[in-house]
Amino acid sequence: MDSVTAFAPASVGNVGVGFDVLGHAISAVGDSVTLRRRAAPGIVLTDISGRLTDLPRAPEANSASRPLLRMAADHGVRDGVELSLYKGIPLGSGMGGSAASAVAAVVAADALWGLGLDHSTLLEYALEGENAASGAAHPDNAAASLLGGLVLTEPGRPPRCTRLPVPAGIACVLCHPALEVRTRDARRILSPTVPIEHWVRQSAWLAGFVAGCLRNDLEQVARCLQDEIIWPQRAGLVPGASQALAAARAAGALGGSLSGSGPSVFAWVPVARADDVARAFEASFLAGGIDSETWISSPDAPGAHVVEES
Repeated sequence: MDSVTAFAPASVGNVGVGFDVLGHAISAVGDSVTLRRRAAPGIVLTDISGRLTDLPRAPEANSASRPLLRMAADHGVRDGVELSLYKGIPLGSGMGGSAASAVAAVVAADALWGLGLDHSTLLEYALEGENAASGAAHPDNAAASLLGGLVLTEPGRPPRCTRLPVPAGIACVLCHPALEVRTRDARRILSPTVPIEHWVRQSAWLAGFVAGCLRNDLEQVARCLQDEIIWPQRAGLVPGASQALAAARAAGALGGSLSGSGPSVFAWVPVARADDVARAFEASFLAGGIDSETWISSPDAPGAHVVEES
């Protein structure tokens, strides 16, 4: 092969209840990376297109190219590569854009170089891209983008991931208001300590949410989709988010929160109410003078994959 293109989907990081450890994929929107062999050695970022183009082009600084530097070094790859990045995910949207770029790049490189790496190893490389973008290798977005579906990631290296079942009949409505929140800034405002009573309660919410997914118990999922640690600290970053989530619940959502660090918000919804919740999100933000766009997806959406080889 001389060229490979891979697609990696957007994702909902944290899923409200599981800060830095839960994430799920979103279909229909994502980033693509095309790698082409070149005669000269080295990795060169030749093109950035799509929703945004003003991103770092130095290989060490871009979330798509940085993981490839380590992959090539680790596996003795001396072939030169030209990298083209298509950004389908808005910048600073809370939709896992840096993770999707990194994941698409490592999946394309694995195919082009014939490495045959397992998911755990690919995720380890993709986290190099998260480091480049936000200064923190949090795995929730990258794991979901790579594996697809709802993913729980354990601490440690290499990262170990479990794809959890999604309750039947559930859709995710993801709404992106026309705002921007930088992940670095959103992480910087978080308190480094948590009162033990909050930690205990949040641990119980997370355990209950996972149990509800395993048991296909929508009542338990809805009851436990809570965030009393991160949401109170970040809600003020997104004007209108509280009102939008209240409107979503009134329209039939089981629950929701910020997607990642925001400004996007998400809600888990019975499929039959998904359109109603999407309209409620958009109307609520518009009432505050903020345009938005929405996507409706199964939380069990497919993960990254090669879309073209030549």
